[in-house]
Amino acid sequence: MEKQREKCVLYDRDCIGCLECEICDLDKNKICDNCGKCLDIKDYATIKIDRIITDKKAESN
Repeated sequence: MEKQREKCVLYDRDCIGCLECEICDLDKNKICDNCGKCLDIKDYATIKIDRIITDKKAESN
């Protein structure tokens, strides 16, 4: 039974063990530590509420 090779996450090929996928996108001299800075995710989110619509029929029951 042949062992199935792992697929490369960056290129359309089998993994060759180059570890390019482990390099930080912001600092090419650093191994990725999953800090998330490259994802530009905010710690919070805000929304603006224009209006509140209520169902008058449901309120009367």
